[in-house]
This record gives sequence, structure tokens and C-alpha cells, in this order.
Amino acid sequence: MDFFLLLLFLEFLLNRTLNRLWIFIPQNPFTHALFLGIQWAGYVSMLALYVYSFLLIGSWGKRGVPLGVLALVLTALDLSKDYLGFGVKALFLLPLIFSVFFKHRVAIAYSLYYLAEGVIKLTKPLYLAQLEWAWALLPLVGGWRFRKIAVILAALLLVLIAASPYYTGMIFVFGMGLSQVFLLPAALFLSLSSKSKYPLYSLLVGPSVQLSVHYITLAVATGYVNSGKRQG
Repeated sequence: MDFFLLLLFLEFLLNRTLNRLWIFIPQNPFTHALFLGIQWAGYVSMLALYVYSFLLIGSWGKRGVPLGVLALVLTALDLSKDYLGFGVKALFLLPLIFSVFFKHRVAIAYSLYYLAEGVIKLTKPLYLAQLEWAWALLPLVGGWRFRKIAVILAALLLVLIAASPYYTGMIFVFGMGLSQVFLLPAALFLSLSSKSKYPLYSLLVGPSVQLSVHYITLAVATGYVNSGKRQG
């Protein structure tokens, strides 16, 4: 696992998974301190993901300048809309722009998905659940190869979900926007089996983007993961 993917995994684990367990755990001074620590660690991981994403853009040299400026402008407009009440929610365009710039076929397919997801979220959010099947099957665009680890981890996740569909469903619907939790083992299996590394980024983001940093991550991953090579 490369460092960029590790940061996204930590943000997923701390900020959007373990942090959600708070509503299911008995509250006492110990658990309060524990989850306060998890919450702050989650915030730090999210900020680290922001910073590292822009550092990667900076490492691309002159070719990264227009992309970096665009990412900064769209991020500022997005956060301004969230916290100040004025701005534009258009960050869902960023992954598509990056993927077209780098001519990354797999990323273009995912970017079109997240473009549709972003538009539907703004207009007809009730239809988001119908996109989840497409998200789960998209790793096939990157090709497929059999991997034992994919079978093992998908089977373990399926057992976990089957043992407690309500609690796991609650965690993943808030952490990933995934309403059909039984699709997650299939998405995990196909992402780990894909010949492309890009589906792993989408897997950790989920079918419905929860934070603006996720659009930035998906965009930057297009240039970072290009047939297994880093852009430079």
C-alpha cells in the first residue's frame, strides 16, 4: 500500500468508520476519551489527505500548475458554500478534468460515475441508491485477475455484515453513503482483483462522496496512479 492510499485508508478507518461506532458503545468517561481521540485522529488524517494531495500536484511541476489552481478554486468555492452559505458545489467535475488530462481510461470511467453522483446529489438525491450497483461493478473496467487475498477479505467482510447487517449498515451508510451494504463485499473483491490500482481509491471513498477532500483525492489519484506509475 503506497502512502497516498494509506492516508485515505486511515481517513476512512478513523474519520468515517471507528468514529461512527460511538452511537453503539456505552458512554462513560473512558469511551468518551477514546472516541474523542479517534475523532481528532480522524480530523488530522483528513487534513493530511488535503495537504498531501496538493503536495502531489506540486510535485508534477509546471504541468500541475493549472490543475492545482483549478483544484484550489473549486475547493474554496465548495467550502465557502458549506460554511459561509455562498459559493458553488462543482468539485465533482475535478476527477473528470484530471482523468481527461492524464488520459487515464479507468479513471475516466470512475470520473463519469462521480460526475453523475454529484449532479444527482444536487438534484435528485433519492436516486443515489440506484448508482451503487454501478459503483460496485466499475472495477471490472480496469481488467480482472484472480487473487486469493481478494477472496479471503471479501468472505470475511461478508461474514461480518451477515452477522450484524443493521450495525454495519448504519456505519457504512453514514461513512460511505452506501445504503445496500451487501454490495460492499462484491466491491471489495472486484477492487482487489482489478489490474488497476485506481478502484481501491474509489472503494475507500464509497459510492457517494462524503467530504470535499474525497473529490480531490480521486482527482489526484488519476495522476498518481497511471498504469502503476507515478506522474512526475
